[in-house]
Amino acid sequence: MQTNRHLDPYADIIEALQAGEEQALDALFSQYNRSLLYFAKSMVSSQEVAEEIVSDSFVKVWEHRTSFATIEKVKAFLFITTKNACLNVVKSTHHRQFFDYEVAALLENPDPNIHVQIVKAELMQLIYQEVMKLPAKQREVFRLSYFEDFNTEEIAQQLGMSVAAVFTSRSRAAEALRLVFKHKHKLLYLLVLYGLSRG
Repeated sequence: MQTNRHLDPYADIIEALQAGEEQALDALFSQYNRSLLYFAKSMVSSQEVAEEIVSDSFVKVWEHRTSFATIEKVKAFLFITTKNACLNVVKSTHHRQFFDYEVAALLENPDPNIHVQIVKAELMQLIYQEVMKLPAKQREVFRLSYFEDFNTEEIAQQLGMSVAAVFTSRSRAAEALRLVFKHKHKLLYLLVLYGLSRG
C-alpha cells in the first residue's frame, strides 16, 4: 500500500473522496477548475455559463465519488461531463434530455477523444499561469487578446491605450512566454509557439 501511495501522489485524495471527505473535492477543484473553465468557455463563450457548468461537473463527481478508483478517471469524468453540459447549452431543448442520461454511462464508457481535449485545456492552464506572472499591462493585453478574443482596437479602447501600445505589449508578452516555455519543455515550447503565431 505504501508503494502504491508513493507511485500515485493522488491516492490519498481518491481515498478521501471515496470516504466522503469534502477537502478531497476542494483539492480536485483547485487542480482542475481553471482548465475546465477554459475548456467550457471555448464551447459556450459565456464566462458565467462556463462557471455554472464547471461547478455542476464537480457536484456530479461528488455524487458519484465512490465510483472513482484513480485520478485519471476523475479527470476524464470531469471533462466529459463538462463537454456534455456545454452541448446541452448549444443544442436545442429537444436534445437536452439525451445528454442528461449520459452521466452514468461515462463511468463505464469514457469518450476516447476526450484525452486530446484534456491535453489542450491543461496546456492552456499552464499558459494562463505564466501569463499571470507578466507585468500588469502585458498580462491584460494578452488575456484580452488570446483568452477573450478581443481585437487590437477593442483592447485599446478597453484599457485606454493606443493601438501601437497594445501591439507592443502583446508582442513583449508573447516573447516572454516563448522564452519561458522554451526553457521548460521543448514540446510545450513548440505548441505555445504555434499558438502564439496564430494571434
